[in-house]
Amino acid sequence: MRRPGGQAAAAMASAASPPNGVPAPRRRRAPLLPWRSTSGRFLLLHLVLSLACVVPILLYLYFQIDRVLLADFARPLEYRQSNLENHYKSGGIAELTTSVASRAERAHRDQTAILLVDAQGRKLAGNLSAWPGDLAAPQDWTPVTLQRDGTAHPDEFLVRTALFGPGYRLLLGGLLDNRADMRAALLLALLAAFALAIPIGLLGSLTIVHEMNRMVAAIASIGQHVGAGDLRRRAETDGSGDPVDRLKVSLNAMLDRIEALVEEHRVLTDALAHDLRSPLTRIHIQVTQGLAEAPGRDQQPRFEAIAQEVARVLHMLESALEISRAEAGIGRGTFERFDLGAMLRDLHEIYQPLAAASGVTITVSCPPDLDFYGNRALVARALANLIDNALKYGAQGGEIALEASATETQAHLCVADRAAGIPAERRTEAIRKFGRLDGARSTPGSGLGLTLVSAVASLHDGRFELEDNRPGLRARLVLSRQLTASSQAQGATP
Repeated sequence: MRRPGGQAAAAMASAASPPNGVPAPRRRRAPLLPWRSTSGRFLLLHLVLSLACVVPILLYLYFQIDRVLLADFARPLEYRQSNLENHYKSGGIAELTTSVASRAERAHRDQTAILLVDAQGRKLAGNLSAWPGDLAAPQDWTPVTLQRDGTAHPDEFLVRTALFGPGYRLLLGGLLDNRADMRAALLLALLAAFALAIPIGLLGSLTIVHEMNRMVAAIASIGQHVGAGDLRRRAETDGSGDPVDRLKVSLNAMLDRIEALVEEHRVLTDALAHDLRSPLTRIHIQVTQGLAEAPGRDQQPRFEAIAQEVARVLHMLESALEISRAEAGIGRGTFERFDLGAMLRDLHEIYQPLAAASGVTITVSCPPDLDFYGNRALVARALANLIDNALKYGAQGGEIALEASATETQAHLCVADRAAGIPAERRTEAIRKFGRLDGARSTPGSGLGLTLVSAVASLHDGRFELEDNRPGLRARLVLSRQLTASSQAQGATP
């Protein structure tokens, strides 16, 4: 029985196979060359640098040792030349000639080359047939190849020349019979040292590369765990303060910040979903019931309730947007100079009727002129949020104080009440986005008021603090007075 589609499958198989039944060649992955990797390049670079340091040292040793050997050869020759100079001083050229002739007769025993010539270059005494043409007088010790009288081949001598009287020249040299052997042995030893430096340098390079890879692997492991979702993993630091340790400290600080932002985002999402669900559900119920009722009935109260719920949702969204903009530094382009004291008095005038209706007294304490450079609308919004909170949760204290003071670098704005306050261990929770304490759940609000105050403080390079007023709560807004128009223009967002 034929399988359906068998011809099509056979055609596809024949089309995919190469002719003559030869299997298709498998594409091989090109091998990774050693110098292609970072570790390989670092290893080669360290090895080359190590050898580049060793070679000059070995060459210096080679030439320095050769110089010391020549100095040892020259020491007895200098003593002989000194004797010849003494003969010249005591008896002149005649006695010097006699001394040179005497030295030439026994030169075969001490392997000496000696020659005295006159101003015309004629030989007076010695065991050389003629003065070397390329040798000047006087000249310090230098290796020269010479052939003495009675020898079959030339040899290398360490020679010094001197000038006596009117053109008389003296050549004195010692046979460097074992210099070539010593230089060969020295060169062999230096080559052996160079050959030994290669594996030692390679071992050192491998050790450094292994240590570098170990440190990088530790950081890469942290990145892999974080990429997999484990934000709690941190790099171990040793407190040495070296660049790698500082990198780990910075990495840990970055991960702390990321973990805090992710956690805040999670809490924000949960709280936002929880707080928006109730008003939206009520809107849905009101609309559904309004549509189900008879058209002739008055729907005004129901739609007013819908409008209130929609306004509450919009207020929450607007507050969240203002917080995000303030935390991102947006709004600095609208900074201006204004009087903080005048702003406090305006707020007092606005909230005094509402406070009087609740039986609360609002007092203002501030200097007459308190110049400040910032975003007036946001600072006023932050203080208004603090006053609203004080009226909601601190009205039972009967008194709310608005205070302002300043130093050369900071401005302090306080809103204090005499109610129960907030426990110290829960103040951080109260500032968090959508963070509402248990006692505030039944009170209308979004949980964004104190968060907005903290964001406004951050926008002005300041801070927001909750303090104990004994009794009550003191909300302190500390703003920087060192901001200028030029510095704010740099941080402005178009």
